[in-house]
Order: sequence, then structure tokens, then C-alpha cells
Amino acid sequence: MMGEQDVRERLQAVEVPATKLQVERLVEGGRRRMLRRRAVRAGCGAVLATGLIVGVPSLLLRPGGPPPDQAAAAPTAETSGGPRQATADPGLPTLRCAATRLPVPAGMTTVQPAGVDPSGRYVLGNEVRSSELDTPEGKTAGIAAGRVILWTDGQPQVLPQVRDWVTASAVNADGVVAAIAGPKDKWADTVVRYTDGVPEKLTPPPGRWTFTEAKINATGDVLVNADRESSDHRTDAVLLWKVGARTATKLPLPAYADGKGLTDDGTIVGQIISANGETLTSYTWNQRGKGRALKAPAGQQATVSNVRNGWATGNLWPSGEVGRWNLRTGEVTRLPVGSPANGINDKGWIASNGTVLRNDTNVELGLADGTRGDPLAVSDSGLVVGLPFDGSSGVITWRCDG
Repeated sequence: MMGEQDVRERLQAVEVPATKLQVERLVEGGRRRMLRRRAVRAGCGAVLATGLIVGVPSLLLRPGGPPPDQAAAAPTAETSGGPRQATADPGLPTLRCAATRLPVPAGMTTVQPAGVDPSGRYVLGNEVRSSELDTPEGKTAGIAAGRVILWTDGQPQVLPQVRDWVTASAVNADGVVAAIAGPKDKWADTVVRYTDGVPEKLTPPPGRWTFTEAKINATGDVLVNADRESSDHRTDAVLLWKVGARTATKLPLPAYADGKGLTDDGTIVGQIISANGETLTSYTWNQRGKGRALKAPAGQQATVSNVRNGWATGNLWPSGEVGRWNLRTGEVTRLPVGSPANGINDKGWIASNGTVLRNDTNVELGLADGTRGDPLAVSDSGLVVGLPFDGSSGVITWRCDG
């Protein structure tokens, strides 16, 4: 079996494995590598075990999945120069967004952003320390410690601990938080919904499960992907907890389906990876399992990673570019930026690789000292959440509502 160092060296040389490439996992790897590098620079003692999405709960790599040091979004011959940043359009004005560093509770030194609610009132973050243990395959064993921070109008609150560690990944406009949790040095075996700061453990179907990043919508419904411990570390079920329900509904989605987003009307946005791992198709489904494929540009496959109010974003393969879908019309727009699409708002603005991609202006994110900023999420109100590009611990917000 190829070890992590072998993969690292191969990807650093921009050599892509010839078969069974999964764009979804490569894009996840880009985020993992980004967050891993930042955590190391921030001075944490152990390299973070990371996974998809946006922010630290994406730090939960599926056990047995790809190693955490894969290259940025889908490098190929087309992206051999590394991640491609957005190029300023000389025909558009430039918006320079004012930055604010959010206060961090005392003693927390490995804090990373995890999300923002649509209104921009609530900002979510985690302090996470990875396990120092390795599996026999050389993978990081799991999470050693994790705590959730919720900022309300800029003021931090550490949410109650659930299990040995907990990391959150989504918050709605009512301040309801979706999170996963687990035992020390293990993977997530618990799904949590915080309401008014009070945690509620949600009940999965019978069996032994591990969970990845939780999503939440405006009503408080929670969506997660679940793997059976005995499986080949694929998604075995997409689970939904309706608001007020403690017991999950196993959604009737096709085999190999992953749920990547949950809209306010209950639509699931995700993708299906073929059994041989060679084909990936993005979809929208209703909760009865009826689906519609999202088209990709000619010669490309697509992975959708974030969704908001009629818009979705993700990445294309093999180009590595950002894609944006109008879920009402099905139209896809190909954006010539070779980096992960980290978040999208109801205007179709996309947080990606040091900027916010907009049709009407160029966006510059920076700090007073000249440090570049890197966004991970953007609210409908134009509040952008991210961190310094140098990987420092902490959370930064930018006002980009101009």
C-alpha cells in the first residue's frame, strides 16, 4: 500500500495517479493540506488530521481514506503551476474589505474558523488537536481534543463539551449548531445539535457508525454522511434529523451517494461516485430520493461542496477550476480559478483562495499590517470569515457588503 510520504512526494511533483481518481477526494485533500499547514504554523504540537469542507470539522478525514497531505484542488497538467488565484478584472472596481480579528478565549492556541450563518451574526470555529497515534496503515488515528467556539455579534462562547472531543461545521440564523464528536484518538461516532448553546446527542440507526461533517438548514434539520465501521470507508448512508427529532431518517438515495449540502427547503445536494471510482456526478435530490443530475462543462466531471439558496459551488476535474451552479436553471459557470471553492452565499459569491469571486467587483482581503487573508465562508450579508494566509491561529472577519 502506498504510504503518506509516497503520496506527498508524488503530488508535490504534480504526478497524478492514473486510475480511479476521485475529484471529490482531491478537493478535500486541498483543504486538508491548507488547514494542516496552517495548524502547524500556528504552533500546535501535532499535525491536524483533516478532511473536507469548510473549516475545522472538515478536519475529520474518513478512516482509511486518503492521507491528509494531498495537493491542492485537483492538480493536473492544466494546473501544474499549483493553485491558480483569481485574476483581477481591470474593467471592474476593487473592493477592499475591512478586517476584524475575533477575540479568542484564553488558552486556545489552535483555533480555526468553521462557518458563518446566513445573517452574519453567528461565526463558528473550533480548537482541534489531532491524535499523535497512527494506524497500521500509517494514517493519523483520529482526533485527540476539540472544542467549539460560537461568536455572537463578535463575542465568543465555548460550547459544552460532548465526548472527548467535538467539532462543529455549520450554524444557522437562529444560532443552532451542527457538530460531530467522538472518543479520544478515534473518529466521530456521535452527532450533536446545539440549541441555545445546549447540546443534544442525536440517535443514528442501529449499528456502529462513524460520521463526517454535519450540515444544517434554516429550520434546524441536520444532515450527515455515515460510514459503517465494517465498510470500505465509503458513505453507507446519508442521514437526516428533522428539527425536533432525535432519531435519524436514512434517506433513500442511490448507492455511493454523498450528501454535501442541505437547502432550506430540504433539498439534498451531493454526488455519486461510481463503484470503480472513475466517474463522479453531482446531483440534487428530494427527501424521497428523486434526483436530478447537475451538468458539468464538456470534458469535465464535477464535485459540489457547498450550497446556499439556489446556488451551489464546487470544483471541476481534470481542470481543477471552480464551478458555480444555478440550481433553479441547472446552468453551470466555469471560473478560471484552480483552488477549492470554500463557500457560497445567496448572491452566488464564492469564497476561494484569498478572495471572494464576484461578477461585479474585484475583492481584496487583507489586514492593516499587509497580511493577506484567506476566506472559508461568506454570509448572505457579505460578512466573510477566514484566517490569515500565513496560517496563524484565530478567526478573521471582513465586511464585504459593498
